[in-house]
This record gives sequence, structure tokens and C-alpha cells, in this order.
Amino acid sequence: MTAGRGTTLVELLVGTALGLAVLGFLTAAVAVAGRMLVASGTRAESEDTAQLAMEALLFDLRRAGWDPVAAGHAALVEARGDGLALAADLDGDGAVAVDSEESIAWRCVLASRRLSRLVGRQSLPLAEHVTGCAFRYLDADGGSVAAPVTAADLPRVRAVELALRLEPPGLSHPTSRSLLAALRAAP
Repeated sequence: MTAGRGTTLVELLVGTALGLAVLGFLTAAVAVAGRMLVASGTRAESEDTAQLAMEALLFDLRRAGWDPVAAGHAALVEARGDGLALAADLDGDGAVAVDSEESIAWRCVLASRRLSRLVGRQSLPLAEHVTGCAFRYLDADGGSVAAPVTAADLPRVRAVELALRLEPPGLSHPTSRSLLAALRAAP
């Protein structure tokens, strides 16, 4: 008859140490995965924000200059390196209402790291953590029109380009987007 043998203290200590090592490894792996998940979420949000800003600008540029009663409204009212102002007679009454969506302005304020869209008198922030934002204006031949564009040169502008760079905290490199879009030609 053999005597039943129990677990020794050394075996318990070795088993506990192995269990703790595996638990420590799993905790570290979950922490790394969590950081990667947060970083990928931040990247995706930055990419989406930049893309949505480009789509909103394209929408505004396509509507700018809408003048169904031929009252002579210009699409581009103001053109600066850090912003622009657009106009459209959307309701067809022959006038552009400055307190409605017929008057749209875009502003890059690098001091506060923000890109905003002003609809009438309402400011709508489009993007935060902006580290680069520049508008460029092109004539019919694709040549650059120096910003700020004077009132006399505004009719020469046929296209608008926006270069945007966002860098939210936690990203290793910025998100960049650019858009080049033509303005509505006068009839």
C-alpha cells in the first residue's frame, strides 16, 4: 500500500508564481490592446473630421454664386489665406440674406487650433486640433491669385483650394486632407 502524497509548499509556490506570471502577461497584453484601440479610435475620428470638413466646403462651394434671378451676386465675397466668404441667393428673392444660410464664411484660427464654418451669424466649429489650414485661390488658367484677394481681383478667382492638417493628442502623425474645387461660373 502506498501512502497518499500531498502537495508540498515548494510546488504551491512554483504554481502560484507561474499563475502570477501568466496573469501579468495577460494584463500587459490587455493594456497594450486598450491603448491601440484608443489610438485607432482617435485616428478614425481625426480622419472622419477632416473628410467631413472637405465635404462641407465642397457643398458650400457648389452652392456659392447661385443666382436664379440674375441679380449679379458673386459667389466669392471675401478671399483670405485663413478663410473665405461665400454668397448664394438660395431662395431666389434677388437678395443674399446675411443672417441666413445664403451667407457662409469659413475661418481657420490656428491660435485656437480650430476650423469654423459661419452660417449667417451662427458659428459652427468643424475641426479642433488644427495645426495647418490654408486657403489658396486660382484663376481660370490655374494660376495662383495672391491672398488676401482684393475686391477688384475677386472675379478672377475660379477655384478654391483648402489644405487642412489635424493633429489630435495621442497621434504619432497628423491627418492631412486637401480639396480643390471650382466656383460657379457667372452666366
